[in-house]
Amino acid sequence: MQVMILAAGRSTRLGSLGMALPKPLLPVCGYPAVTYALALCRQAGLHDIVINLHHHGDKIGKTLGDGSQFGVNLRYSVEEALLGTGGGVGKARSLFASEPVLIINGKVAADVDLRAIIAAHAQAPRGTVATMVLREDPHPELWAPIGVDAEGRVVSIRGQRPVSTARAPLAPRMFTGIHVVESALLDRLPAGVSDIIGDAYIPALCAGDHIAAMTMTGYFAEHSTPESYLAGNLALVANPGLLPHPPGPLAGVDPAAQIDPSARIVPPVRLAAGSVVEAGAVVGPWAVVCGGGRVSSGSQVVRSVVWPGAVAQGNLTGTIVGPEGPLIAETTPPPVTV
Repeated sequence: MQVMILAAGRSTRLGSLGMALPKPLLPVCGYPAVTYALALCRQAGLHDIVINLHHHGDKIGKTLGDGSQFGVNLRYSVEEALLGTGGGVGKARSLFASEPVLIINGKVAADVDLRAIIAAHAQAPRGTVATMVLREDPHPELWAPIGVDAEGRVVSIRGQRPVSTARAPLAPRMFTGIHVVESALLDRLPAGVSDIIGDAYIPALCAGDHIAAMTMTGYFAEHSTPESYLAGNLALVANPGLLPHPPGPLAGVDPAAQIDPSARIVPPVRLAAGSVVEAGAVVGPWAVVCGGGRVSSGSQVVRSVVWPGAVAQGNLTGTIVGPEGPLIAETTPPPVTV
């Protein structure tokens, strides 16, 4: 099965961070966020991948290349104008050798078995047009959850459901951005800009098409805001076992990190190859310094992420340090369990 990774969004909720980098390239424990999806694909034996590009698309293409360094084969679908989650997939269909196709959001890090998702879709009732990977959320009332019945069928989306369905209680679930879609669903997409949920899923649901659900139970994080981005880094540094198949080590000090003998490192930390910690600096606990990032002499970095090309100066807590300077992303630190 082929894979499509969605990587064309504008990253507007990230503010100044999204101006510097698109979500798929946000460094998570030192690795571009999209490489977590690539690692999942490689582990599942899925090597033929299409990625759509728009916002900072040149940076994504330059970083990933043809995919060979990640053990996959990458092709790109470039959107001169942003086409949305539906339009982007529709434009890329000419690059698919066959359908169905597995779609993954490029900003997600998750403990999920893509082979199990494909198998679940193959075992779904005949005529199933898609299998959506969902998750439980402690506060579904804050969102527009997907309603799933006792048989694992999607019955409501954004409050809409077929008139013919029974009004039995539904389990509220959140969509992870991971799904397997058939041609019958993609054929509903109009030409040009479209939303795959509003323009394909909801019409299919109301027409009585079968949409299957698979609820994942492992770790899941998306990095759409500065707060969720920082929290995702800290969670993985504190407990790297949350992701069995990451793109590389999530915690510890890389042998190629440059650390002054007078600096102090307080685990848990992730100091990537090429990171620099100068004399008298204190890094940690819960800190990430990416390759090319620097902690200046006498500074202290706690619960923070230092980006490539950025310099951390002073006492920083709950901060993302980008090339343009620090951004406070955590005003009330939650407890972190190691």
